Amino acid sequence: MTLKIIILSIVIVTLLGVLRNKRVYAAFIEQYKDEITLPALAPFAFGIIDRLNLYKRMPKLINAIHQKMIILRGSKLSGDYTKIYLAKMITLINLMLFFTFVLVEVSDEGNSNLIYGFLLMIVVSVFLVKDLEKKVKQRKDSIIIELPEFVNKIILLVNAGETVQGAMKKSVDQKKNQIYDSPLYFELNEAVNKMSANTSFQEVMKDLNYRCGIQEVSIFTTTVMMNYRKGGALLVQSLNELSVSLWDKRKTVTRIKGEEASSKLVFPIIFIFAAVLLIVIYPAIAVF
Repeated sequence: MTLKIIILSIVIVTLLGVLRNKRVYAAFIEQYKDEITLPALAPFAFGIIDRLNLYKRMPKLINAIHQKMIILRGSKLSGDYTKIYLAKMITLINLMLFFTFVLVEVSDEGNSNLIYGFLLMIVVSVFLVKDLEKKVKQRKDSIIIELPEFVNKIILLVNAGETVQGAMKKSVDQKKNQIYDSPLYFELNEAVNKMSANTSFQEVMKDLNYRCGIQEVSIFTTTVMMNYRKGGALLVQSLNELSVSLWDKRKTVTRIKGEEASSKLVFPIIFIFAAVLLIVIYPAIAVF
């Protein structure tokens, strides 16, 4: 009877939260509906975030998510996407809590299922945070892999008499069809658009460094800002030295990715070997 009351309470609280906050967050949900997990339940999750003031109650967790969203989504939209990600966590935890109590109610092994359910909620919460870290790492690796080629293009164009701004624009224009598939060129495109809007070059470079959030881009922007006014041989020499270190970094990242891919193949190979071995020895076993 107690479990039925708990299940009913979860359903009622969720529905009340949805109905009460539906109009409040309607515009926000409509704007980000493709990014929100289960938009129908989103008003409840957003209401929990604001009413419980989670930003003050869980500053470390939210700040960690926010810093990653700055890297993944940019500084302008990072606040919105942080809230969306928190809502995703709350929605999934609420659903798992509901189904855990339902499973406990309908099964014979109630206590053990309850423990498993709570453990699953913890695992899913940790997985969501780790998944965000994984996406940040993949983005950084992608930028590191693409950056040496971009720097080489800048060197060639500057050697040919082009300005740094013009070289960046031409490099981005060559990748116009792949901008949304490339984290580096997406950010470079933003930088080029700002330069076209007459934003100062120093400000554009600082913003590019902030949005990419990796040391290699920071070194590139610093090198360019220190030498772009001098131009010519000094800038090309500095970029050539930077290019060597960037290619070394790219080789390191590529090697690590290759090792990770190899390690992921170990278990499938073992299973395939076991299956082949079973097929080979089964006729011999069947004879006996």
